[in-house]
Amino acid sequence: MARILVVDDEPDVRLATVMSLQRGGHETVEADGGVMAMRLLQQAGPFDLIICDVMMPGVTGHEVCQLVRLNPTTKNIPFIFLSAKREVTERSEGIDLGADDYLGKPFALEELLIRVNSALAKHQAISTGKATPDPLQQITLAQCIDLIVRHKLSGKLTTLIKSDQGGVLSGTIFFEGGHAVHAKLEDRLGEAAVREILTSPLLMYSFEAYEVTDQITIAMDITRLIKKHA
Repeated sequence: MARILVVDDEPDVRLATVMSLQRGGHETVEADGGVMAMRLLQQAGPFDLIICDVMMPGVTGHEVCQLVRLNPTTKNIPFIFLSAKREVTERSEGIDLGADDYLGKPFALEELLIRVNSALAKHQAISTGKATPDPLQQITLAQCIDLIVRHKLSGKLTTLIKSDQGGVLSGTIFFEGGHAVHAKLEDRLGEAAVREILTSPLLMYSFEAYEVTDQITIAMDITRLIKKHA
C-alpha cells in the first residue's frame, strides 16, 4: 500500500481518483489546488506518489511538479499527471518537466492502478540501485523566482555559486508571500547577499516551500534585480 497525494481542483474528478486508489488498496490525501498541495507536502508528508491535474487555477500542475522536483526532500517522489488534454505535445511537456507518467481523462480504474503501480515499482528499482533515474529538465533560477513571486509562495531558495576565488559558496534567499524578506551569503546579509547571489556563476539551486519565520532583513522586489542581471 502506498500513501498518495491527489491534487485536483474538480471535486468530482478528485473523488473518483481517490475512490479508485482506495479500492486498489492505497491510502490517499486530497488537495484542491497547487498551494494546498505544497502545504500538505510540507506538513503531512511523506508521500509515496503524487497524482496531479495539469490545468488548475493559481499554481498549475506543471508548476507543482517543478516545485516538487526543486525541493531536496520531495524531488524523488513519483509524479503522475492527469489531464483532459491528450495531445502528444502536452504529454511530452509533462514528462520533460520531470513527471513519471501522464494519464488522460477520463480514465479507467484498471489503467490508473497499472500506471500507479508501475511508477511505484520504477521508483523502488531506482532507490535500490537496479535502475537509474531519467535526467530532468530544470527551470532556470529566473523562472523559479518568477513562479515564487507570481504565486506569492513562502519558503527557502538555496543556491550554490562560484566565488571570485574559485571556491563554492552557499547562499540563501527567504521568501514570504512572494516577497524576498531575508538573505544571507557568508558574512553578507539582505540586499547585498541577493545581489551577489544573482551576479555570481550559478552551480545549482533548490527551493523548499514552507512558512518563513526568519528575521526580516529586506523587503524588496527581487524581480527587478533578476531583470537587471538577466
